[in-house]
Amino acid sequence: MSVQLLSSDGSAEEPAPLARAEAILCDMDGTLVDSSAVVESMWSSFARDHGMSERFDEIMAYSPGRTGIDTIRRFLPDLTAEEHDAIHERFAREEIVRTAGRMADIPGAAALVTALLEADVPLALVTSAPMELMRVRMEEAGVPIPSIVVSADDVERGKPDPDAYLKAAELLGVPIASCLVLEDAASGYTAARRASAQVLVLLVGNGVPEADPGTLRIPDFTGVTFTIH
Repeated sequence: MSVQLLSSDGSAEEPAPLARAEAILCDMDGTLVDSSAVVESMWSSFARDHGMSERFDEIMAYSPGRTGIDTIRRFLPDLTAEEHDAIHERFAREEIVRTAGRMADIPGAAALVTALLEADVPLALVTSAPMELMRVRMEEAGVPIPSIVVSADDVERGKPDPDAYLKAAELLGVPIASCLVLEDAASGYTAARRASAQVLVLLVGNGVPEADPGTLRIPDFTGVTFTIH
């Protein structure tokens, strides 16, 4: 079994082929769910609380696609592991609170994921968010949660290391080189490439300018459909 993603902007009689794979591995934030306002709010508060408001842009450049604890360690390097963990625990609780009522799906994402799951397409969610936050965000945005999820709680090394994508492919029983990765952030793109040089990456949005020139891109999931082979 393989799935062929197609894209139509309404100007052509037939939708254009995007990519074909045996399984799809989806990032969450920025790919399926628009959490940008909450994410910016959280890191703005973090920067202010730790006396580094002038480094907010640097934090926002580093953090997309990475786990919260990774970013906290990066910008507070002199603290102990216990202090990092305590800050992250408070950060994670507050992020769930701020998420309520402020999520939306990336246009077309909820409909596409619903259709893929109904067609039994092998699909996994691969996110740098903790499991509890993932559930809140996906439910708030109205995007169904696949049965296979690899979250920040499931791997020791998050993106840009490839572990999460490799684990997701293993759980699906599909070779990573036969998977299509949907991503929006540089760390996720790098993780996918490190997982396999052959893996197909479809970037959502206009991020990751450093991606290979031939990398597939779509603005969102409007007009994206699929066929099963």
